[in-house]
Amino acid sequence: MIQKQRGPGGNRGHAHAGRLGARQVYGKISRNGVRLPDDWRNRLPDPTSYYRKRVAKLGKAQVNDWAQGQCPFHEDRNASLSVNLSHGGWTCFAGCDSGDLVSFHMRLAGLSFKEAVRELLGLRS
Repeated sequence: MIQKQRGPGGNRGHAHAGRLGARQVYGKISRNGVRLPDDWRNRLPDPTSYYRKRVAKLGKAQVNDWAQGQCPFHEDRNASLSVNLSHGGWTCFAGCDSGDLVSFHMRLAGLSFKEAVRELLGLRS
């Protein structure tokens, strides 16, 4: 039996990381030598309270906990941003981007991944 060779690509954990491994992208130790807690994902703020403070005219959650509001990343008169109030995902239908709560905070505050996580957890730099 001939085995097929696998080419580069595919979903090998973190698709956005390209050829870098997850540790190279996220790392475990920040610049000042302080590690992120192993359970940092479980310690993120509640998506409902987080988005309610940062998204203008955020409506009530609809199907599957998605709510619509005005995107803070561009001039927006109508609701083009959808956020999931249970898992924290977000999507801008005007083409800004999409992601999770951490990527939203990174973009909103202009922070790196580690800086955004530390700020969301209330850890000092």
